[in-house]
Amino acid sequence: MAFSPHRPVSFSRFMQLLATRHSPALLWYSAPGERIELSGRVLENWVAKSANFLMDECELDVAARLAVPLRLHWRSLVLALAGLQVGAHLTWEQAESADVRASFDPRELLESAGENYRVAVASEPLAPRFMGQLPEGVLDFAAEVRSHPDAFMGLTGPDSGATAWGGTGYEQLMIEVAQQAEKLVTALPDDTAAVHCAGEVFSAQWLQQALTALAAGLAVLVLDPEVSWETGRYARVMADERAQPYPAPERRPQ
Repeated sequence: MAFSPHRPVSFSRFMQLLATRHSPALLWYSAPGERIELSGRVLENWVAKSANFLMDECELDVAARLAVPLRLHWRSLVLALAGLQVGAHLTWEQAESADVRASFDPRELLESAGENYRVAVASEPLAPRFMGQLPEGVLDFAAEVRSHPDAFMGLTGPDSGATAWGGTGYEQLMIEVAQQAEKLVTALPDDTAAVHCAGEVFSAQWLQQALTALAAGLAVLVLDPEVSWETGRYARVMADERAQPYPAPERRPQ
């Protein structure tokens, strides 16, 4: 699923193309023995279910503000993609007001204020529900999302002129993703199957790198930063998945 920088696609089309991929699109590693692999089709299915959950249970709509989790986790990526599929405005700042806020830590949800809906996200692999006591009024993402349709039910998608996050609009985002995907393909060895987007937290920069990897037809390799990564284990995972680190940005001449 490689895009041309001369023909950027809308985010809705991006997700349609992702659904045609049967090869891995998302790889998650955490504690030894914990590995999750989602093909493009299955990842799109998760995103569609999550987008339907956000619309139906949280009344998230186009241009509404979704505060995504700060923890770097495969479910954070799914929720962010779901918010973009709805056409929401993503935010990462705890202090900023939002219509919907999602977090792996219910205490963060209690400390925040002003949200119409608060969503607790389970960190355990494929957990059927949040493993712990939830405050009253907090929605359980893992328990609720599975009952929603596999296909995105929104009547509209993102407006090309709307804001995806910060000062980045949807149209600008997809142009940049297409251009960066073209550069990424040429910068990596031909046998590369996945890209490790490094980071300690889930950020806008990390999300754009993940979108770029997906647009280039590669899998996004997410290594849980909350576990210890010895050099040997990291090297084995990178070799097993035929993965390369996401290239560092080119330095501009001074």
